[in-house]
Amino acid sequence: MKSNSETILKGIPICRGIAIGKPYVVSLSDFHIPDFLIPEERIEEEIARYQLALQKARNDISDLLKQAAKEDIAESVSLLDSQLHMMQDPLLTVEVENEIRKSQKNAEAAFHLIIANSQKKFESLDEFFKERFRELKDISHRVLGHLRSSARTSLATLPADSIIFSRELSSSETAEANIASVNALVTEFGGLTSHAAILARARGTPYVSNISFAHIDPTKHQLVIVDGRTGEVILNPSPKTLEKYEKKYHQLQTHLKNLAQVSRLKAETYDGYAVGLSANIEIASEVDTLHSHGGHNVGLFRSEYIFLDKEKLPNEEEQFKIYRELVEKMKGHSIVIRTFDVGGDKRFPNQPVSNEVNPFLGCRAIRFLLKEREIFLEQLCAILRASKYGDVSVMFPMISTLSELIEAKQVLAEAKKSLAKRGEKIGTVRIGCMIEVPSAAIIADLLAKECDFLSIGTNDLVQYALAVDRGNHALSSLYTPTHPSVIRLIRSVVHEANHHGIPVSVCGEVAADPRFTPLLLGLGVHELSVATRYIPIVKHAIRQTSIVAASRLAEVALSLSTALEIQTLLDTEYKKTVPDDCFYNC
Repeated sequence: MKSNSETILKGIPICRGIAIGKPYVVSLSDFHIPDFLIPEERIEEEIARYQLALQKARNDISDLLKQAAKEDIAESVSLLDSQLHMMQDPLLTVEVENEIRKSQKNAEAAFHLIIANSQKKFESLDEFFKERFRELKDISHRVLGHLRSSARTSLATLPADSIIFSRELSSSETAEANIASVNALVTEFGGLTSHAAILARARGTPYVSNISFAHIDPTKHQLVIVDGRTGEVILNPSPKTLEKYEKKYHQLQTHLKNLAQVSRLKAETYDGYAVGLSANIEIASEVDTLHSHGGHNVGLFRSEYIFLDKEKLPNEEEQFKIYRELVEKMKGHSIVIRTFDVGGDKRFPNQPVSNEVNPFLGCRAIRFLLKEREIFLEQLCAILRASKYGDVSVMFPMISTLSELIEAKQVLAEAKKSLAKRGEKIGTVRIGCMIEVPSAAIIADLLAKECDFLSIGTNDLVQYALAVDRGNHALSSLYTPTHPSVIRLIRSVVHEANHHGIPVSVCGEVAADPRFTPLLLGLGVHELSVATRYIPIVKHAIRQTSIVAASRLAEVALSLSTALEIQTLLDTEYKKTVPDDCFYNC
């Protein structure tokens, strides 16, 4: 391949946006691990050397954590905090030290052996543990770097306009990358659900993965364009291509600035139809960001994030303090607290590894909570106690049968009774449930009779309706939210909810996609709940349509036969509401 000719590579878009810059290649090779015996009299000295390297690695992560807090990126804070907890694990302390004593090997060799043995165990498990091992591997690289006193390349000190090329990126590496100097990320491996992907989207850094490095050497190219909308990476762009993308980039930046001005305007169509626009959050600090966007309700607080990767599950009193702080931060705005959604890719601290063949179809979410009633009861008591400090609703995840909902409400009633005996006062709490599986959508009329509101979780609804694992990259082309079956299920849920006089919200990724906004409104959805950073984008989409036009769009979409036809319809309509070359960039 000639390095002076324009080369276009096609990958998977992870985070939208356009970037132009110079390639910076992160080392694609693993550490060379020295392996030798240590004299017995120097064993404790070798252990002390390892402990010092581990502490330096902890200090690295602590510094990154402080930087993430300054940047107000909740996802970075959560994942880096998780790494700090992992570094207290006996695997990295006691087991490595014992291995040095037992084998009398140098710290690098003993540490590498422990990590390699762990890899075998992790890789035989599900995607949650595979992602967790990636974090462990990231930690190991830091520790090995300090052990060898190597000049580890810091992504915080890269030159301006850098585009990082790496086989794979960890969460700490992504968090370390300086937003001011790193324009984009390009990797050979990494999917939509990886921790690096989550952080890139939270930061708004364009990211393309699944780019094969087998036949390219990015260092031989002076300039690279990354198109996070299409998944294209253009090496050595021609003057014509460069001019085209520079124009696209500037139009996009202008469009984003205009969107920021929309934040404090009303979420209503131009013919006056008011739409509820709420936020999905995971930690209390995100509420401050929410207020900066003009103050909105929280349509989904993912309560399980208060304990994921922690050493123990917080008790009722500890949970109560967390929920109370959250509710008080809302300053009168409403908040929907979803009870623990565990199982699948999320687990309780110290929870035994599941032997389920498919944990996503197993004992997860409400099924787990009804099985572990003491945990469920304790959480509900904590939420109810916090309800007297503001407007609180409780939402049950992954309801698939009416009996599950009724039993969950019985546990809630039991919690109220228990608190009454203690003399605890509580507020008025609305009850809702998630519609995430086809069975729930089909019996929406029955569920609506038992609820004050319904919330459609499109991420899982699409997955279960189409029998496509959304974490399986090989099947990504089949994971299509525009599939007619999904659109009809949403319409059915909304119809039944309207019939029973209760509102419906949508809180999955579809809600944050401005192309879907008119369609969802036309289907009768009353509220959209999205990650905080998408509020201006979705609000702009709401203000660019009318409820009449949205209803007509929904009628047309429902008459179409394929996912591609519906997607094309939404794309065509969305293009009418944004400047040229800013199509679905935000």
